[in-house]
Amino acid sequence: MEVIAMSDIGNVRTVNQDYVRYFQKNDNECLIVLCDGMGGHNAGEVASQLTCDDIIEHYQNHGDFHNEEDIRIWMMEMINHAHELVKSKSHISDDLEGMGTTVVLALLKDDYIYISHVGDSRAYFYENHELKQLTKDDTLVNVLVDSGTISKDEALYHPQKNVLLQAVGVSDILKISFMFQEIDNGIILVCSDGLYNSLFDSQLIDILQKELSLEKMGKELMESANTYGGKDNIGFALISKKGVVNNESC
Repeated sequence: MEVIAMSDIGNVRTVNQDYVRYFQKNDNECLIVLCDGMGGHNAGEVASQLTCDDIIEHYQNHGDFHNEEDIRIWMMEMINHAHELVKSKSHISDDLEGMGTTVVLALLKDDYIYISHVGDSRAYFYENHELKQLTKDDTLVNVLVDSGTISKDEALYHPQKNVLLQAVGVSDILKISFMFQEIDNGIILVCSDGLYNSLFDSQLIDILQKELSLEKMGKELMESANTYGGKDNIGFALISKKGVVNNESC
């Protein structure tokens, strides 16, 4: 198993509110958590780190998962726990009031990837020159696309494309996604909107299809995102069933 995680402030922002961590339990299991915070001052940074650290800590102390339903229930509970944690911390000071974050959990266990998310950070699966988006953005433009009001092409440049319908710490009740998929030799990409808004799918594929280590692949993704975009913080993680991993955060 090989995993890397990277985040960068980008070319415009003054604070990096993207936070990503992973933890490998054994040779066949690893969890990635990525958050993209929101809020004034450093509030978004606080919300993203609180959420990410809370989920990783619970994962480290959790026993074995027995089946898909165990994983689904655990992911729902962890995101809701972080949700309540962020809401409670937001009342400590005016600077933290209203803070929130997106979140994506990606658990690679044996031959399957299990994913839950809230917000517009994404998980993708790359294999055989094809990039498949596994998550669906919780955004206003997605509702407009689903209703036929606008096209997918129009959604790319819609002035309200970043309007979230829910986020950890700010919504009353979360509608948390869950999906799983068997994987073989592909790569899982978990990322904030700072990456996918900077690079087209074709540019992502051009990099992901290269015969590179994940570390070199990640550096090329980050350099390209800052070259062609970089208007937001950029955070992502890559995971494959090949290679060796050391636990990190950024």
